[in-house]
Amino acid sequence: MKAYEYYGEILADGHLSLPEDLKDKLKADSKIRVMLLLDEDEKAWDQLSMSQFLKGYSEKDAIYDNL
Repeated sequence: MKAYEYYGEILADGHLSLPEDLKDKLKADSKIRVMLLLDEDEKAWDQLSMSQFLKGYSEKDAIYDNL
């Protein structure tokens, strides 16, 4: 798998922009995996990550708190 990173925009019609040099590397029927990283939502992601992490915490794990 190859990875390309670029800054793009969400267009008015809801599509994502692609740089011209990247378009040349993609076939029309290419399957891709998209990951979105939104700078302004960093606090929201931090809170979500912490809440999901704590869901896995059990009282049985308290034995490790004082090590």
